[in-house]
Amino acid sequence: MTCKPQLCLGTVQFGLPYGVTNQVGQVPEEEVSRILNLAVSSGINLLDTAQAYGTAESVLGRCWPTGAPRRLISKLPAGTDRHSWEESLITSLQRLQTPKLNGFLLHRASDLLLPHGGALLNWMESLRDRGLVERIGVSIYEASDLEGLPLNRLQLVQLPLSVYDQRLIHDGTVNKLQNLNIAVHVRSVFLQGLLLQSPSDWPERFSTSFRNHHVSWLKYLNSHGVIPLAAALDFVRSCEGVEAILVGVASLHEFSQLLSCWNNAAKPLMNWKIKDWSWNASAEIDPRAW
Repeated sequence: MTCKPQLCLGTVQFGLPYGVTNQVGQVPEEEVSRILNLAVSSGINLLDTAQAYGTAESVLGRCWPTGAPRRLISKLPAGTDRHSWEESLITSLQRLQTPKLNGFLLHRASDLLLPHGGALLNWMESLRDRGLVERIGVSIYEASDLEGLPLNRLQLVQLPLSVYDQRLIHDGTVNKLQNLNIAVHVRSVFLQGLLLQSPSDWPERFSTSFRNHHVSWLKYLNSHGVIPLAAALDFVRSCEGVEAILVGVASLHEFSQLLSCWNNAAKPLMNWKIKDWSWNASAEIDPRAW
């Protein structure tokens, strides 16, 4: 039985001026509080953060409405020294003001392939045994990031997925993880906002062909009476095997718009030949290349 994906609120903008289209910088704490109050009143209690997101963990710990339930996912910074693993986890718990995490991921999956990778995985499993973490896993960018990993010992994988970045659907990665009973959380569903903007507002680094592709997509949506935000959300919501959809916002207004689209689904995408809209130039859909 396939369950409807849930929204997961990303918090990187709460701790850093993040995003290729972000023109407002880091979200002020007063605005974070308003966003989190709306999340609680809307039934959203799954939140994604990381130590690498500047002050995001501390801001989230301070601003989350007192007494409201929450499920938190955080990440071990890439390349953390083995003598600092425990300290890093405890620091996250303290900043978030929580006794445990729902999920704890490696920001760099290949850390499990280093000489101390076995010890790292054993330590992460000990966090589950001690009740500090419910699920462990990794964050990836492409299918090759999973090669050689002990997937039978992981419960959660975070990966990129959008209308333009369908690689991990087409190559079977999402289906493979689903068959292994590994939860899949998807991020970059708006490509840091590129999907929601006119290409005339894009940074210069993107090619003319990619801009033309986006113009065609926007015209196509307009002809069907669907706004880009609704289409982007409905594409990932229609994908099989996705437990949660990670979204980040820079203001209460953005979050309100997002929730409106989420609660009022666009027209079904099944007849939209959605595969035709994927973009195969990885340098233009992988934020690491920006």
